[in-house]
Amino acid sequence: MCTVKHRNRPVRPFHLAAVRRKIAAMIGVGVAAALLIVGSAGVPSAAPSTLRHALHAASVQIDPPGCSGVLAENDQIVVTARHCVDPGVQKLRVRFTNGATRVGWVVATDEAADQAVLFLEDPIDIEPLPIVRRRQIPGTVLYFEGNPSRPRFQSARLDKIGRCPSLPDLPDALFTSIAGVPGDSGAPLVDVVAEVVGLVHGGARCHIATPADTLLRLVERVLERDDVHMTRARSGSHSSRVSAGHARRS
Repeated sequence: MCTVKHRNRPVRPFHLAAVRRKIAAMIGVGVAAALLIVGSAGVPSAAPSTLRHALHAASVQIDPPGCSGVLAENDQIVVTARHCVDPGVQKLRVRFTNGATRVGWVVATDEAADQAVLFLEDPIDIEPLPIVRRRQIPGTVLYFEGNPSRPRFQSARLDKIGRCPSLPDLPDALFTSIAGVPGDSGAPLVDVVAEVVGLVHGGARCHIATPADTLLRLVERVLERDDVHMTRARSGSHSSRVSAGHARRS
């Protein structure tokens, strides 16, 4: 067991419906609808500045090895690509775009989907991005900035959903038109209301991302686990105990 100490407060529950309403209101429902209705002519080149801000604020760089990730669902949960976590590594440094850093414990992984969940030692005062709950449709417009240390905001298209050779056990990889570079692994792709649709996996032949459904199940398993809980120390401070064991995909 790894004990993760908090300064003065427990893990805070998040009301995701309120988060979604807040982000949607900032971006504007009218703009969202207009951007979602895109024909075969191409992908729109612009996105609301509030979407770009929300995406950039929640994006992180994970050191080592310099991969990307995103604060999602909760102010102590960061998700990234599994291949960014070396075997045997239990904790990583998470760097936010506002300059803050946190230690993140590796608490769950999904080998088949190339996804990992980190639990931060201390909460961060940044709005986490919700993970999308609805099934994605080819042709959907997505947004992406890559590694936040060198952001390259771009719009992309979900071309198809299927199996990729580099993820043979994942039947619903997201094939996209993103132009990724080394260091983008784990970066989020979001929809027009800044909900996480997938995480960058990479692959020269695929340009793929791993899907939100496996990611959501992994995060929910972490948040529901008995070994992520708060205990009060004799000094009156709070601490959370996090298992170092990985939650495997069933």
